Amino acid sequence: MPQAYAEILNDLNQKVISAQPQDVLQFCANYFNQKLEEQRIRFLASARNTPNREIPQFLPAYTHPTISISSPKVPHANTPAASSPDHSMDSDSDSDSDDDDDEAHEDPSPLLSMPANYMRGRRTSVSAESMVPSHQNYVKTVIPKTPEQRKRIELSIASNFLFKNLDEDQHEDVVNAMAEKRFRSRETVIEQGAVGDFFYVVETGTLDVFVAKNGNPSEKVFEYGPGGSFGELALMYNGPRAATVITTSDVVLWALDRITFRRILMENTSRKRRMYEAFLETVPLLVSLEPYERHKIADALESVYFEDGQTVVRQGDQGDNFFIIESGEATVTKCSEEGEEFPMPGLGPG
Repeated sequence: MPQAYAEILNDLNQKVISAQPQDVLQFCANYFNQKLEEQRIRFLASARNTPNREIPQFLPAYTHPTISISSPKVPHANTPAASSPDHSMDSDSDSDSDDDDDEAHEDPSPLLSMPANYMRGRRTSVSAESMVPSHQNYVKTVIPKTPEQRKRIELSIASNFLFKNLDEDQHEDVVNAMAEKRFRSRETVIEQGAVGDFFYVVETGTLDVFVAKNGNPSEKVFEYGPGGSFGELALMYNGPRAATVITTSDVVLWALDRITFRRILMENTSRKRRMYEAFLETVPLLVSLEPYERHKIADALESVYFEDGQTVVRQGDQGDNFFIIESGEATVTKCSEEGEEFPMPGLGPG
């Protein structure tokens, strides 16, 4: 029996004994869904910390039926958001706690605890929608903006890894659909356990991320500044928000609604995956791989374009990348110890 498997079963067994749930099957389903979500969070955090900041397309997509998850909640009592009618809609509709940023930084220093009297224990029912991209009845969201607002959005998302691989039309659709949202200091933007409706990019201001685990008081695990983003995983995987995000100053956010986010970003991922998998099936070196192995390679691929005559790799240089020719041809030469250059067989697609 694999050790990881035994550890998971032992952990689940201890939690069942401790909780004594009435519905054991539902309890186990929630347990494994939480484990899967935590794994995705770690993957996304890892992708954010890599130099190229690529979208984690290697994460497996899945859907699950309606589930009931017991999640600690952090209310916004004693904050301006709790009593301000001007922002009640923002707090409700935007109530989505970042699935990735909460777990992504598991070893924060220092840990800042929120007040112990914060409410927790609300049960949230989450109904999963289809993960299959579809164009049926889809009308693009276009929110009028001034040239100055569009410029501000462009600057805010310029370094965001989620938008790195979008084509020009998709990028334009994202900018058109984004809505400006302003919050005052100490307001709750998204709340742990709530259903996510928006993905956010920070233009100005700072925010703290709090997570409550195993019935314990919430603790600060991360903070955001300009250029930061949160809220994507709950939209991608239809899970409840895994953290609460509270402003620590006046902030300006750009919000992308769930439908546009899924249509553009997820469809882009799905289309590229299908294209790369079909291409990898034609590569002789990879013919012996299992389909799931090709699937993982497809998720890790990134298209790179070279002009005619441009050098791709040079003899003697350190190799950092593995290249597969998708289209076009390449000439190959090799230098002898005397410095004489010899032509080698050329390369084509695959």
